[in-house]
Amino acid sequence: MLQHIVLFCIDRFRGERSLAAIDHLLNGKKTAQTLQDSKWYDVSRLFGMVPIDRSRLFDVARALEADGFISQVDEHIYCTTESGKEKLRRFILPPYIDGWKYMNESSLFWKRLSLLIQTIANIIHRTSFEPIHRDEHIQSFVKRWLFQHTHIKTLARSLYEEMYELLSYVEEKDANIFVWRLTSHERIGWTNEQIAYAINEEDVAVLLSFQNVLHFMLEMTEKETEKFPLLYSLRERKRSQLTSSAQKTWELLKEGYSLEQIAQLRGLRKGTIEDHIVEIATYIPTFVSTPFLEENKRKRIIQQARQLKTKKLRAIKELLPDVSYFEIRLALARWEREDA
Repeated sequence: MLQHIVLFCIDRFRGERSLAAIDHLLNGKKTAQTLQDSKWYDVSRLFGMVPIDRSRLFDVARALEADGFISQVDEHIYCTTESGKEKLRRFILPPYIDGWKYMNESSLFWKRLSLLIQTIANIIHRTSFEPIHRDEHIQSFVKRWLFQHTHIKTLARSLYEEMYELLSYVEEKDANIFVWRLTSHERIGWTNEQIAYAINEEDVAVLLSFQNVLHFMLEMTEKETEKFPLLYSLRERKRSQLTSSAQKTWELLKEGYSLEQIAQLRGLRKGTIEDHIVEIATYIPTFVSTPFLEENKRKRIIQQARQLKTKKLRAIKELLPDVSYFEIRLALARWEREDA
């Protein structure tokens, strides 16, 4: 599975990004470049989905090259070969995985749900227990939530029915993996590694199966709130897709501050604020880029990107020496959003 994931990323990056970019994507590094790449190259579903060491990533790349699935075009930069593309034709990402959409929510939802199930099971069986999550915020949430639902056995039955229905929609193997992760009054939930060993499966495949179910639950509870009220109530209030720092810049932009004024007010480099503006252009439909990018320049940048069939900044810059890298990134961000 990991080989397929890395090969998929290399294919999408088309020789325009290095292995470091794949490392940042799979580990969910929230830099401006990684956030933009995830959208530009249509790999946002994998954002933060496969946390791996860089050494393991490089080992996988070497194995793919040795097997003839990729070829090196520059230092740590690869393209897929014909046999690599053929290998990818048989690969399908788990259908509900969406790392970018749920990056701020899935972990929190899982911690709340798993601690709640552990707590209910032990209350019903009158056994003492050690909470599986030490985070005081998670524990406080579960305590408050239970305080609002006094009939524990009725609650347990209703929660079971909601989960049973959702799990009945996914592959049996994925459902089993999700259940094995849960802790009850009798057993501690297994880790992904323990499950992988037990079913003779790759750890990354187990991780993605688990995340696939988790994201499916989030999707369905959002679509059918009234059908799954208990699970929906465990969700966090919807957050902005912007990083917290970019959100602060966006608030100041809406108040009429210029790029330079924001940099001075926040004590940040101009380049950092430019990163924020590109991020804002990517994710905020109402954002107007004309104060930072002339319409004539925007059209020329998009024209070159189309002709070159690339989003590689340097290649576009070489043909348009009068535009800045910031203007190129801003034009591409807006283009990506409008084409989405």
